[in-house]
Amino acid sequence: MDFQAFMGIEIIIDTGAGSCSGVSRAIQFAEDILDKEKELTCLGDLIHNEAEIVRLKDKGLNSIGHCQIVEQSEKKLLFCAHGEPPSTYRIANAFEVKIIDATCPIVKRLQKRVAKESARMQKVNGQLLLYGDLNHAEMIGLKAYSNYKTYILRDPADLETINTAKPTVFISQTTKFQSDYSQLIAAFKKKRKADQTEQFPLKIVNSVCKKMAKRDIQLKLFLKNIDLLLFVSDPKSSNGNGLFKIAKSKLPNSFFITSPTDLKKIWFKSGQKVGISGAATTPIWLLQETAIHLKKMLLE
Repeated sequence: MDFQAFMGIEIIIDTGAGSCSGVSRAIQFAEDILDKEKELTCLGDLIHNEAEIVRLKDKGLNSIGHCQIVEQSEKKLLFCAHGEPPSTYRIANAFEVKIIDATCPIVKRLQKRVAKESARMQKVNGQLLLYGDLNHAEMIGLKAYSNYKTYILRDPADLETINTAKPTVFISQTTKFQSDYSQLIAAFKKKRKADQTEQFPLKIVNSVCKKMAKRDIQLKLFLKNIDLLLFVSDPKSSNGNGLFKIAKSKLPNSFFITSPTDLKKIWFKSGQKVGISGAATTPIWLLQETAIHLKKMLLE
């Protein structure tokens, strides 16, 4: 989206930014219920974006931790897009909690795939390798669906402890970049060659969300057409932190902000092309508000 230039500055919102479909779906779940009932409880943060959380809290959304699930007996409880391990469902069902499951359909299918592949690996004395962030909610849930040897890999360095002389299945966290996933797989294949274990079966599951798969590449292309980047995200968003790291390396004139009020007039110069982008958990309305706030600030 292009905006008319203000004070010689052109403002461009990144068309590849905005909440992913899973997050948007979870927010819609919450809003549909809140429109009717004015109050709803969510398990953990519905979305890793403080501005969106505040907006939903104003509509009546509350959040609780896992230790408080029992307090929701016979009440509704919303599960967020990242998904939950089987144990959470068991506890909720045991206390007759009315689960509103907003798990992203892509994550839901992947949970079943993890269960299936781990069972298959158990039969052949193999192993399941999950690529992702160790403490990410999605990864905690995915690993819990495996009942066999499963290892979480954060980067190629973690391959040092992995035995390549086994049948192996690779699965990635859905919000990872395809380029990083491919790099990890290439490193594993190189290790297999060095270990002379290429005869063991290797299966690679294409599990990265399509919107996220090439988001890093799309952002790099966006950066080529701007002079300054405003990256709007919550510090808790692993996707946002990863994207901003890429942005900063390609365009040093990049600034991480959590809300429009973080903007500083000193950052801007006449004639600049200012880009506004964000994480998969950053709603479009927040990017638009950032652009509006910037316009007003430049006119002051």
